[in-house]
Amino acid sequence: MRIQRFAARTIVFFIVLGCSAVPPTLATDAFPSSAPDKITLEKALDMVARNRQEFTSFQADLDAAEIKLKQAGLPPNPELGIEWDNLGGDLPDGDTKETIISLRQPLEIGGKPSARKNKSQAEIRRLQCEQVVAWLDVIAETKKAFMDVLSARERLALQHEAEEIASELVRITHEQVVAGKLAATEETRAEARKAETLAESQKLKRLLAEAELHLTAVLSAPGSATITAEGHLSAEVAIPDRQTLLAELKTSPLLELRRSETQFASTNLSLEQANTWSDPSVSLAARDVPDQDARAVAIGFSIPLPLFQRNQTALAEAEATAHKARVNEQAAARSLHTELIRAHTVLVTADQEARTLRTDGLSRANEAAKAVQEGFRAGKYRYSDVLEASQFLIMMKGRYLDAIIDLNHAAITLDRLLGKPEIPTSLKEFSSSFYRSNP
Repeated sequence: MRIQRFAARTIVFFIVLGCSAVPPTLATDAFPSSAPDKITLEKALDMVARNRQEFTSFQADLDAAEIKLKQAGLPPNPELGIEWDNLGGDLPDGDTKETIISLRQPLEIGGKPSARKNKSQAEIRRLQCEQVVAWLDVIAETKKAFMDVLSARERLALQHEAEEIASELVRITHEQVVAGKLAATEETRAEARKAETLAESQKLKRLLAEAELHLTAVLSAPGSATITAEGHLSAEVAIPDRQTLLAELKTSPLLELRRSETQFASTNLSLEQANTWSDPSVSLAARDVPDQDARAVAIGFSIPLPLFQRNQTALAEAEATAHKARVNEQAAARSLHTELIRAHTVLVTADQEARTLRTDGLSRANEAAKAVQEGFRAGKYRYSDVLEASQFLIMMKGRYLDAIIDLNHAAITLDRLLGKPEIPTSLKEFSSSFYRSNP
């Protein structure tokens, strides 16, 4: 018995020593001395809209597309030519030098200017849809990073509760050992359990610090200060009707992006079809004969003969791209439909699980843990009984937390699919100016 007691206490000693023996530099790096700055979710969304560089690059692309639209209707540049005839060679004595000045203007046919305008407008629409989808992706990323911090904090708080239970069991077990009601090995087991909870707490603290660093990186916050989330996980989320969500999905920005890509490919195909037409040219020339003090005017007309090059390559590529865009749009519609149903199913089941645990499971597990703990204090139960009851309580609370996390994750997914929240006004300034100038 003494040998067993000595071995158990030795194990506890090394467990506690391993938990406490953290190099000072590593501990300082993992948990900064300065407290992180707390921000709300609304503040985080405002910060990410101002700091993320993706939106700046989209604005540059939209500016370039607007310039391209303004230039799309302009005709081709005219050509100015000058010729000098009879400058040398074996010519009769009566031939004199002549100067010819000509102006040639290509005439676009086949609807090329309007096709270029349509393509430029479709490109702007596609860029606008890409900007909205990029916003939704960034917002979903921000919400998940924000929620990861809240989740890590909730898990740490739950672990602190496990620490308190373990400490209380150590105290009760010590009283029972002193009273001679329990063997000393039971106290050693309780101390080992407490050491294990302390080690798990250290791990969860590290995970919380990592989640805060990730949130800071997602927000692209200036400076080196770490940012943490303020608030709590939402325990209840509105459950919309599935058919209503499927109806709203038809106007989803993610689907609108695929439609804009199809439209852009279609307008590009129309432009390449217009480019199959060969453009004629008209010319005006003036011929000056200095020796005779005379001038002559000539008018010409020319048209290329499309015998070999008829824009076949570009037209074939445009047709393939248009077909691919239509296929991608159909595939995106099916994929979004499936993703929405999956997210809605997770939302409903997670909500039902959370409600069941909140209204029935947690209260019963808490009552059972308290009853077993009081019985253990009175000597009616063994340490293994009270340990099992306390572990079951912590497990039930952990399961409830998992259900709440799944609930919030599903809500974030649905918001992204349906385009919520909308892109801020500050990021739509160019879009509004474009539509004002192009009704």
